[in-house]
Amino acid sequence: MEKTDKTHPYIRKHERREMIAQAARQLIAEQGLAALRTRAVADRVGINISTLHFHISGKAALLDFVATTTRDAFLALLPPEPDPKYNARDQLHREVQAYHDSLRDQPELAVCFAQLSQAAASNPELAQTLADFTKNWCGRYCKIMTFGRDQGVFRPNLDPFAAALMVTGALTAFAQHGPGGLAHFWPVYSEIERSLLACRPVSA
Repeated sequence: MEKTDKTHPYIRKHERREMIAQAARQLIAEQGLAALRTRAVADRVGINISTLHFHISGKAALLDFVATTTRDAFLALLPPEPDPKYNARDQLHREVQAYHDSLRDQPELAVCFAQLSQAAASNPELAQTLADFTKNWCGRYCKIMTFGRDQGVFRPNLDPFAAALMVTGALTAFAQHGPGGLAHFWPVYSEIERSLLACRPVSA
């Protein structure tokens, strides 16, 4: 059973783990991945190192924990799974809106992903976690592109996978600029969207 610090009342295990995840992401966002140490995270949460080790065994486990919890925190912000029953253009906009809002409201998520991607070069397990996440996230866009092409909303010659890469690649570029660098986010998206739409005859 978890031992709590004298300065803290009993906190449920999942709540404590969420506190640790948030502290770790904030530490990375402020000081970079090199600052991610178990003691630094424990100090930020306000717990002793033994309490942290009850949840996270060491530095390697902490890195994996940050990767999975950052992924899950981002996925929790996304709209429901793409569905062919609904208008693909609307679904695409909701997907993009969710990503925009994550950059605006929780920029530390994007910063963590960027920092973790650098560390993945020497960490095969971390690289696989990030690769699976990227594949699944891009896959959501690919589904929407396919639905839109079948609905006649998007161009009939659209390549769904290439289009998904175009959208995610262009918009993730805004992650490095932080919340203050989103002024051109929607103009860029609007240009991309226009390139996807099926041509419609102009009314006389």
